Amino acid sequence: MENKLIYISAGEASGDLLGSEVIKELLVSDPYLKIKGIGGSNMMVQGFDPIFRTEELGFMGFFEIFRHVFFIRKVMKAMVKSILKDQPKIVLLIDFSEFHIKLAKRLKKHNIKSKIIKYVSPQIWASRSKRITDIVKTYDCLCCILPFEKEIYKDHDIDCRYVGHPLLDKVKIRYEKEEFYKFLKINGKKKIISIFPGSRKQEVSKHIDVILKAVKDLKNDRKDLSFFICKSENITFENYLKIFEEENITIVDSVYQWELIKYSDIVLCKSGTSSLQTAIMKTPSIIFYRLNSFSYMIAKRIIKTEFISLPNIIAKKLIIPELMQDDFTAENLKIETLKYLNDKEYYDDTITELEKVANSIGDKGAGKKVAEAVLEYLSK
Repeated sequence: MENKLIYISAGEASGDLLGSEVIKELLVSDPYLKIKGIGGSNMMVQGFDPIFRTEELGFMGFFEIFRHVFFIRKVMKAMVKSILKDQPKIVLLIDFSEFHIKLAKRLKKHNIKSKIIKYVSPQIWASRSKRITDIVKTYDCLCCILPFEKEIYKDHDIDCRYVGHPLLDKVKIRYEKEEFYKFLKINGKKKIISIFPGSRKQEVSKHIDVILKAVKDLKNDRKDLSFFICKSENITFENYLKIFEEENITIVDSVYQWELIKYSDIVLCKSGTSSLQTAIMKTPSIIFYRLNSFSYMIAKRIIKTEFISLPNIIAKKLIIPELMQDDFTAENLKIETLKYLNDKEYYDDTITELEKVANSIGDKGAGKKVAEAVLEYLSK
């Protein structure tokens, strides 16, 4: 009887979303596939059978992981035991790099015949580049989401594929510009500056004082500016209202994040996914990030990239300004914003560079391409 069992493991909420897209594509091609492992509600909607739930593993930060170390070991042991018992033809591991490399290594030690595919390459270009030795020994196939990652593995014996960035499949524009302006009661004669301060309360709290001071200073200098802030789904409207109402900053739900980025003149955003969103929408941005001193000291020792934002990392040069740690001040934020507003050539050049980054990312359909890789190995 043909082996149609696939194990998928996604240890984070973002991985659960990526996994759901892959499962959907897999079952379109073959509805008789059986898929189980670690996943969340999004994967389960697609017919996934969980051994553990992603929500049980969503720990953030060193101390949280340390506190749950015994549970993590329990999950690891149970997954290894279950996979060895079921002998699936394919094991697909999504992101969650540290956990998954350990899981894959344990499976390899048992000489498992399953082909192990990794979706989202560990960021060896950012830190601990020596991990490449373990990666090429442990995984049979690597599905990368950044255009330069395939080049890293070109001299190594591993099936490395660039599938495109899954963020491209998330682009959702509900309103044309005029409709969006009407919806938010935006004065079309003013310049629109949108703010993406972070998706968690602690991130917002680290950035908010600087942002509010910069907004106040910019309003004193220019009367043609309107400010909008994207509200994360993780924070209540009331929390935002208390902070931003006094400065007359309009709160916009994250449901409309793509429109807000697309139709803004400038985006002020925390380093992370939103920085790549600005490149996809070709909107000039200013990237910022602040950590506590201890975390920053550790990060400086580990991270080897020259830049912190994906558009600059992909471009391999500084195309949008970055304000990190002590450089993240209200004065610097104001200076960089005014540079965009007052220098049209600089502003237009930035758009041109962002277009190059957006074009290099590729096309939509990352989940479908990963599913195709899985099905290819399944048929061998």
